[in-house]
Amino acid sequence: MNNYIINNKTKYLFVLFLYFAANAFSQSERYTKGAENGYTWIRMEDPNQFYSTSKESYLSSILERFRLTGERYPETESLGCREDIEKLFSQGMSDEISLEDIVNEIDKFYSISDNMIIPIIFAYCHSVKKFAGASIEELNDYKKQILLFCNQ
Repeated sequence: MNNYIINNKTKYLFVLFLYFAANAFSQSERYTKGAENGYTWIRMEDPNQFYSTSKESYLSSILERFRLTGERYPETESLGCREDIEKLFSQGMSDEISLEDIVNEIDKFYSISDNMIIPIIFAYCHSVKKFAGASIEELNDYKKQILLFCNQ
């Protein structure tokens, strides 16, 4: 009988250990490949404030960080939008696009549930490509590449 109790305690402790290990190593739904995604973006909305600038502030900070550090990961370099940004600057269109316009585009992007796992920086690039004049087909191809990267 005593042996039976020890075996049950061992099983119980083992199951408890597995539960905590799974929770400790799981990635939050707010991150994809270590980058904050659409779930983070929509949680930035504060329903208690008439006008909240949290998305604008967040976008400004990640863009500044992205500008300072550059594209550090070779696998994401092809998914970036540096050329599109340069196109907007060279055509003088960057002055016509406000941060609020970009936030609104990202909001539209994340209104599609399949896009929620896409990191915010790629949603930003999708918006920049749209402002730079990419066709619907080009935008869909870009989104497919991003989703492929996210699901690898």
